[in-house]
Amino acid sequence: MFSDGLTPQKSPAIMPTLDIIIPCYNAAATLAEAAESALAQSVAQTVWLVDDASQDDTPRVIAALAARHPKIRSLRLPQNSGAAAARNWGALHSTADYTAFLDADDAYEAEALAAAAFALQHLPYLSLVRLKLRPAGFPEHYTAHPAFPQAWQRLAMTVGGNTVFRRSVLLACGGFPQDALFRRFGGEDAALGIALTRSAVVGTLFGENDAAVVHRHRPGIHAEKLLDAALYGTAPAGLTAQHQAEAEAVTRRICAALDSLKTTLAHPQTGITALRADYAP
Repeated sequence: MFSDGLTPQKSPAIMPTLDIIIPCYNAAATLAEAAESALAQSVAQTVWLVDDASQDDTPRVIAALAARHPKIRSLRLPQNSGAAAARNWGALHSTADYTAFLDADDAYEAEALAAAAFALQHLPYLSLVRLKLRPAGFPEHYTAHPAFPQAWQRLAMTVGGNTVFRRSVLLACGGFPQDALFRRFGGEDAALGIALTRSAVVGTLFGENDAAVVHRHRPGIHAEKLLDAALYGTAPAGLTAQHQAEAEAVTRRICAALDSLKTTLAHPQTGITALRADYAP
């Protein structure tokens, strides 16, 4: 059991469904382990492998996995479009109530999604649940830094590979933003995540006994940029205040979309209403 200090709502009569979406780009070396960890999650209905026009053996790995596992569905983008586009393509094909996102070089620990699915089912005000993120193989100049625990906590609140969304909310946000700014610098998952903390409720499962997503280090991953900024004050090359303002504008755009839905859907009246328009002569 878990608690947020509030009373869970009554359980739905129909059990909600959960899909896992794994965007893949040149991930032949790591994808099989990521997919196997997703398949091992008892709450998973379908595992979507979305190939972002890989140039290595990723398509062959996907084909082999799909041949062995009926729960796997595969998609391929015609040209490399970035992780946001791959995630969104998977979410649009999914019909599940909840969508979890995992990076192709990471892995779930055993039953990592069970508590998140339970939380989303019993606490219908939750828009998103974030899983604990466990670092693996990160260099000591990060992990030995005295501020690393705080920086890692912030990272866990902004990346996309530890998220479990209520899919209807994700779609209402427009999915992960695909603005050109994020293709250059990354951070689309942060823009979306920040918007949800401002306009909705985000749950976290960061407790000592919570299962985690194992987040593996490889040179050049977005986590390095976040940690360099948090621990050493080093901004990504070329990133300006104007770019940061553009990212903030995207976050506000997502907030505005969610807030407009609140106004529309919170109205007590339903059905059809006749409108009268008075036109000037």
